[in-house]
Amino acid sequence: FTSTREIDTMDKLMTHVSAKDVSEIYRETAMTWPLWDSRTHPQTPAKSGKFHFDYTGDYETERVLIMSGKATLTPEDGSAPVTITKGDQVFFHKGLSCNWHVTEPMTKHYAYFGDDGEEVEPNPSISCDTCGAECYEESYLTKEEEDICPDCYKADKKMYAGAEHQKFGEPAVPPKAAVKRGAPASNGHSKKVCKDKEEDDDEDEEEEEDQEEEEEGED
Repeated sequence: FTSTREIDTMDKLMTHVSAKDVSEIYRETAMTWPLWDSRTHPQTPAKSGKFHFDYTGDYETERVLIMSGKATLTPEDGSAPVTITKGDQVFFHKGLSCNWHVTEPMTKHYAYFGDDGEEVEPNPSISCDTCGAECYEESYLTKEEEDICPDCYKADKKMYAGAEHQKFGEPAVPPKAAVKRGAPASNGHSKKVCKDKEEDDDEDEEEEEDQEEEEEGED
């Protein structure tokens, strides 16, 4: 898929091919991949087009085809910034850390590949139903079956009251197992008190019976 012409490589962590050098075979293949939209990606500050990204997933390379927009990527290793735009082919290799600045809203087709060059399935994904942010690692599931990211949840806890806290799509705190109730610590003492009371009652009854017998004898 990779053209050998006009390829910029930054420490073997990013490969950029200009639109005019992208092969037709690559374009056709990329069109079958999922589509990413920069407007749904978390940005700092919000709507600034700026965000940091570490390519450390369970894959060797993310391959993309830029469909629209424009962005400047600045690697953290000190390499020169690279601008990517419509039609470009880009390979993001594992280990790359860079700062994105999307200057024109961007969409891109993307797919993940292993070190053997074969396409691999990406990790499971959960997107926030409010802002669209990826929140598979931590989210909140509302009673209406909506997925909410931590930021949106914290922004309006009252609205999402009762939502289930989840991590990796599973309840963060598993339901507590039924606990067998033990006997109260004072149970033994209570039994002793009851027994003593019963004995006292028996003695009172015996005294009453003796007194009645004595009265009958006097008569």
